[in-house]
Amino acid sequence: MSHAPGMGAPGVQGTGDLSGEPARPAPPRPPLSDHTPAPIKEILTPPPAVKRVRFLWILSFASGLIAGIFAFFAQDAILEHVRGLINGLERGDDQETVEALAVVVFWGTLGMLALVILVEAVLLVVLLRRHGKVRFVLLAMLLVHGVVTLLADAFLAAPGDQELGIRVLLVLQLALAGAAVVASVLNGAGQWFRAENQTRGHPAT
Repeated sequence: MSHAPGMGAPGVQGTGDLSGEPARPAPPRPPLSDHTPAPIKEILTPPPAVKRVRFLWILSFASGLIAGIFAFFAQDAILEHVRGLINGLERGDDQETVEALAVVVFWGTLGMLALVILVEAVLLVVLLRRHGKVRFVLLAMLLVHGVVTLLADAFLAAPGDQELGIRVLLVLQLALAGAAVVASVLNGAGQWFRAENQTRGHPAT
């Protein structure tokens, strides 16, 4: 059986027409997946000045924790000291109330000290992710830290063997925190926090 000119045989597909033009192949199908490589994450290596800031904060946290441990083991002497402070107010409270207030003051002071350390540690983690504005939050936090240090010194530095050790550790904790805040705004560390261009695997200059 013959076929009309310009028409292909049955079962043969093409794009030719009756004019006799050769069949053109179909265009290639687009890829189904994205072969674009994933972006390489920047590795931010802090310069020595920033590492010193971190070290000062770690020393501050350690001083506060050791002071809290000393206070815990001197709990009896501290509670006696706090009871004396409460009785000195001449509130006329009975002995049970004084005991309860002394316990609340003791654990409340330790709790505030621990909370200050926790908040500063969280802020430090954020700071080391190159969020330089956190330095000003830490500066404000330093004022709160100073108030807590005064309260802790008044209640936890009870007369006795642990008095001098607790007092020195509390003051050292505050001093190291202040030094860390100051060091974070000095030239070496400050430039790293203010830098807009991140370097790949090397300290920013």
